[in-house]
Amino acid sequence: MRYIDIGVLPVQENKSKKKKRIILSGLMIIFATVVVYLGYAFYWPISAVVGQILKNPGVALSFFRQPAGELKSTDGKTNILLLGIDKRTNVPYTYFVSGGTQKRNGFLSDTIIVASIDQNTKQVSLISIPRDTWVAIPGWSGISASSGKINSAYSLGATEGYPGGGLELAERVVSEHLGLTIHYGVRIDFEGFKKAIDTLGGINVVVEKSFDDYQYPLEGKEKVDCSDYSCRFGHIHFDAGPTHMDGLTALKFVRSRSGTNGEGSDFARARRQQRVIQAFFKKSTSIGNLLDPVKLNKIFRDFGQAVESDFDLAAIPQTIKLSKEINLDNVRTFVLDPSSGVMRHPEAGSYGGAYVIVPKRSWDEVRTKIKEFLSNVAGASK
Repeated sequence: MRYIDIGVLPVQENKSKKKKRIILSGLMIIFATVVVYLGYAFYWPISAVVGQILKNPGVALSFFRQPAGELKSTDGKTNILLLGIDKRTNVPYTYFVSGGTQKRNGFLSDTIIVASIDQNTKQVSLISIPRDTWVAIPGWSGISASSGKINSAYSLGATEGYPGGGLELAERVVSEHLGLTIHYGVRIDFEGFKKAIDTLGGINVVVEKSFDDYQYPLEGKEKVDCSDYSCRFGHIHFDAGPTHMDGLTALKFVRSRSGTNGEGSDFARARRQQRVIQAFFKKSTSIGNLLDPVKLNKIFRDFGQAVESDFDLAAIPQTIKLSKEINLDNVRTFVLDPSSGVMRHPEAGSYGGAYVIVPKRSWDEVRTKIKEFLSNVAGASK
């Protein structure tokens, strides 16, 4: 006769249930870890989006009206104004006067670049506008129309209450003078610039020529008193060739305006700025950075007022899609300086002794030149 030990079967069943419980518990721990990680990583991006919606409910409405995420464009081109302002860390964006009224400090635009992206050809073109370009600035309620250097437009709009703020006034001025529709704008200060590059782990830039600058302004020493003002400046040096730059190094590279070896003009500086913009675009639009939640978190968490933009939610999906398709190895560049053939330096006495740049003949000629450049017509500057 064959005997079966029926006490064995329940033991095997208990072991099987225990194993399942262990596996289930392990999966729950992994799931919880992922949720916590993603919650941390995306908390600030999501809160930033919510903040944008609270400030401008129309943003949310535009998202639902355009769920496909269309990117604004004109004739297939999306034009983005990039402004770098000269705000120092020890100067706040706002301050209070007697009576508790809040006022805004004004900051000049140190960098003015229009990035034009052709959605059909995926071609990227950069147009640098020298800060000393003399322009007409429109008036608005309580403020009369005036003329001045283009780098003052953002400051004037921010401090004098232009509808939409300084960024929108700068967009309008650039649009009217270049004959381009400016669809979006981004403003960044020195700290935001450094953080953006450091968050990406630095950028790789090809330095065209070696140069020294013995008059580089030192942060925090703008008002230090010394007989020859030498205490306000420091020495920086760059060697020609491929260079990996962190945020501070890149900031020095684009701000230097007293360099040797032909790098001592605003026009040379504009070309260096274009090189850095190209390197930043290339690094930031790599798939690894676009999908890295920790970097996205750091960007939204740390920047605060350092970055300002009028991009809306509806544009985000298409922007990400386009960023993966554009050709960043063949970016075309143009600097609106006297070498362009359409700008000149007038006699200083004509503008109260100020150093300015004006059209050689007319703004209409400038607009034609810009149109030719963006259309890739033979003879356009590159």
